[in-house]
This record gives sequence, C-alpha cells and structure tokens, in this order.
Amino acid sequence: MNISARNMLSGKVTAITPGAVNSEVKMALPGKQEIVAVITNESVDYLGLKVGSEAYAIIKAPLVVLAKGKPDMKFSTRNMLEGKVKQVDLGTVNAEVSLELSGGVMLHAVITKSSVQGMELKAGDTATALFKASTVILAVRT
Repeated sequence: MNISARNMLSGKVTAITPGAVNSEVKMALPGKQEIVAVITNESVDYLGLKVGSEAYAIIKAPLVVLAKGKPDMKFSTRNMLEGKVKQVDLGTVNAEVSLELSGGVMLHAVITKSSVQGMELKAGDTATALFKASTVILAVRT
C-alpha cells in the first residue's frame, strides 16, 4: 500500500469501546506503546475490527506535535508517544523530525524550523509526540 502520509504504524487492536456514533479503538504497537483512534462505528464494521485484529494507524506528519523530553503537563491529546530523535532535516520554513519509538517504530513530525531551534532539538534527544485520537486513520489489509 503506497500512501502520502509519512506515518503508517502497524499494531494489534487491544480494545474497542463503541459509542452512539464513534468508537474508541486502542492499538498496541511494538515496544508496548499504544495508539488511540476515534473512528465511526460504521468504519469499525467496514474494516472488520475486533480485539486481536492487525491494523495500521496512519497519521500525517504535520498533525504530530513534538515536545522535548517528557512533558510535565497534562494534555487533552489521547496519544503521547515517547522516543529518541534519530534525525532532524531542516528546511527553509519547516523541519522533518524522525522519532524512534520503543520497539524500533519510526514516527515522523513536520514542525516549524523555529520550533526545532527554540527547543534546541537534535539527534539523540528524547522527545514526546502528541496527536489527537480523531486525527488517526485506521486501515487493514484486504
């Protein structure tokens, strides 16, 4: 499957909590981190999701917010994944930051160059990726 989103993380569905319109789907990643997605109940049925199903979480890189280290604040984002910065590619306005999560999973964020400079973010630093559950798209192989 070829897609334009930089992040396609594979995992296993660990929980599905249905609501009136949407369901919360929890997915375990290698390395014992978890992604939470909020998708419609219709999408859960269409994808055939069940606890134990293999699935992919797709997150566009510009929707990932980075914090250097481990934040000492609480956030409303359901997803907070810690990792080590592997690479920072600076552009004129933006930068792409590659974050290696536990289990060797790579997550990419596109943030402003000034944010990278303001945080003094560089390869080897610990960082936390934050993104909302509603921005996660789930997919399964057919």
